Amino acid sequence: MTRLASYYRKLFRVAAEKKLWLRVLGEVDDKSIFFLRTKDTQSHNHPRILIMGGFHGEEQAGPLGILSWLEAFDPNLYTKVNLSFVPIVNPVGFNKCQRYNDEREKSNCGFCHPESGDQPSKEGIILLKNFPLLRSSAKHGFLSLHEDVTTTKSYLYSFERTPELSDLTLQMRGVLTQHFPELLDDEYVVTDAKGKERGLAKDGVVWKLCDGYFEDYLFHEGSLRCFVTETPAKNIPIQRRIIACRAIMDEFIKLSTIREPD
Repeated sequence: MTRLASYYRKLFRVAAEKKLWLRVLGEVDDKSIFFLRTKDTQSHNHPRILIMGGFHGEEQAGPLGILSWLEAFDPNLYTKVNLSFVPIVNPVGFNKCQRYNDEREKSNCGFCHPESGDQPSKEGIILLKNFPLLRSSAKHGFLSLHEDVTTTKSYLYSFERTPELSDLTLQMRGVLTQHFPELLDDEYVVTDAKGKERGLAKDGVVWKLCDGYFEDYLFHEGSLRCFVTETPAKNIPIQRRIIACRAIMDEFIKLSTIREPD
């Protein structure tokens, strides 16, 4: 059984056990991209939060962290929030533990800022076709779980409708440092987007980087807040990274739901 088949087998089981609403967003090379939600309707006033993983196939802890969290969560404790998930955006890359699909298309570029010259990948086109669903699901918050395989330092990208870093951003950074204390500081991060803007990490935070990535597009299109965590993966055991991703999800859901939806 392939890595992806084994993952999806477990995902289907947990979706059935927890009665999660599940649908296929699309397929890349006969490999499906799945969307799950804890409520089968959005006709309610509860906060709507979207969590995604696996934009880059070698960053395995995000998808595995989502699956581990779903296996453990009690739906009865989350009745006043609508949680949605796209566990693996790039199934081809995840299956082969390679960054991109077999055409080496950049999986998180070209969603906006066409002046950059970037174009959406096959995966990106599927996300764009389903954008009304995804935007609605991320109305009150979006979290994307990434890893940086080149470093032992942690950092995050933050998009909030505040003029400066809020307490929420600092608390999200705090949960990162509980697991990986060393922060990327005064360094430019390496991104896949074209152009000179590469994103300066200051005390572990890259603030409102307009690079055409999916989180940038969601924020432009009205999502209240967007976070992308970058857990370090260089010479760090996968189980430790999975535990960190689960803690990040817990913190993000807690911080997003203690505030009244806008």
